[in-house]
Amino acid sequence: MEELFELMTEEAGNEPRVRIGIRLKVSGFETTCPVTRPSSTYDAFQKEVQGIKNGLDSLLKRSEKMFQGARERLGLDLHGTAEEIWAALAGMNEKVFVEAFNGLEEAKRREVAEYVLTHCNVFAGNARVFSARYDEVSALMG
Repeated sequence: MEELFELMTEEAGNEPRVRIGIRLKVSGFETTCPVTRPSSTYDAFQKEVQGIKNGLDSLLKRSEKMFQGARERLGLDLHGTAEEIWAALAGMNEKVFVEAFNGLEEAKRREVAEYVLTHCNVFAGNARVFSARYDEVSALMG
């Protein structure tokens, strides 16, 4: 994966200042936009970095609730066996099926993948879709 963040440096008088920037690419144009305030000390910069980490952790927690709600609406029992989870996934339309599978925790995705690839006919139904789209490295379907 390409690095998203960059360390930006600037001079303010004789004092170097750093900030974090995020690289943006749009229609062949590339620029780096600052996402923190300039810091002239390591401690100040560390506080800026911690602010970003806290913000990302908050987003992660919010997304977990969203994914959990989606799994519950789809009737996936996260504590069920791989066979039970596959039975629920196998009856979904392709778009919902892919989203539901990718919304599972990695360990559960790998467990379901093992089941599908060893016990199901990968030439029919959602098992066919699964075998064509599953990426073993990421344990996600593309």
